Amino acid sequence: MYVRLPLNKKNMQLPEHDHLDIAKLSSVFRDTTNSYKFYWFLSILDSLRDNGENIISQKDITLRMLANVWYPLDYFKLSFGSQDGFKNVAQFISSKIPVDNRPSSPSLFTQIKQSFSEKDLTELTQETKKLYRWVPFRFVRPFIEAETKGILDQNVNAAIVRICDELFESQPHRIMYRFVGDSIELNSIWVDYLQKHQGILRGFIFWHLVRFLQKNNPNVIGLSEKLQKPTERDLKLANRFWKGYLAENPEMRCIYSGQLITFQNLSLDHFLPWSYVVHDQLWNIIPAPKNINSAKSDRLPSLETYFEGFSTLQYKAVQFYLKKENQQLPEDYNYLFRENLHEMSLETFQDVLRKQITPQWQTAQNLGFPYPFIYVEK
Repeated sequence: MYVRLPLNKKNMQLPEHDHLDIAKLSSVFRDTTNSYKFYWFLSILDSLRDNGENIISQKDITLRMLANVWYPLDYFKLSFGSQDGFKNVAQFISSKIPVDNRPSSPSLFTQIKQSFSEKDLTELTQETKKLYRWVPFRFVRPFIEAETKGILDQNVNAAIVRICDELFESQPHRIMYRFVGDSIELNSIWVDYLQKHQGILRGFIFWHLVRFLQKNNPNVIGLSEKLQKPTERDLKLANRFWKGYLAENPEMRCIYSGQLITFQNLSLDHFLPWSYVVHDQLWNIIPAPKNINSAKSDRLPSLETYFEGFSTLQYKAVQFYLKKENQQLPEDYNYLFRENLHEMSLETFQDVLRKQITPQWQTAQNLGFPYPFIYVEK
């Protein structure tokens, strides 16, 4: 897990060290135009956390980068900008294995290593290294700016390799790692710092990553929740809400299929996919039979076909609870509508809900969420 940091300049500061130049580390994401540096550094931290080894193969880093980048790119369908090439390799993962996203499932890194053939792993590694080939060198360049100043671009990588090797023993506080074959070797003084401050450093990476993503996803909600594997969701309130309604309205039917909903087949569908909204607010949740919910998956429903039924059922449930004595309506609705729901007509209720859902539906469509979902009985 990573530490969520509020987006203010104060929290960009990293813990100081008596011997390390932390200001240089703080500058590694300066003028970043793609995501590669973020995931390079994050994958180094992941490898240290899992293995504690000073020498890390670039193959290991590559697979960790892909495992980390898959969620924002392919699951949450964020944009990393036109200069970023990770999307195709993230989609390659989806084409090869059915990713298990349950909170209790193994990490995607583990799933890739266990499920991919050697041929696919090699292809994946080679394709990814083509994308970030400059990053291992550019990442450490701020630490040796004076030594690399004025070197031509075509010569700078070789110079960085040589300088890192020269300084690794003589000035270890300056060099985080050096290049050893197809691996990097982390300096022990830096390993101690990185291990000690794992949580803060992850927060630092994601602070910068969110700022980077905001430029490419200006209308997307919940960016900070879309950087890693989904966490366990809490649907207790929604379950109580809809089971309580069903108990006194046994004729309730699915808005997609028209099937009768029972306690045996009841599941909860996010009308706008959870992987877009990343919340469990009740105004976006509707009961559906388990097989229909599974068929819909993360597809966007046809608003023309289903909005009327969705909003009408929502309205009926809200009015049901408003009429019950000593029954408080969940805060989700009070926050969204901000009006006296006791006196609200169906038409007004639908208008408020439509204004909330339609722009989000359009943004999700623009991001690439499949649409429209229209149930067809088989």
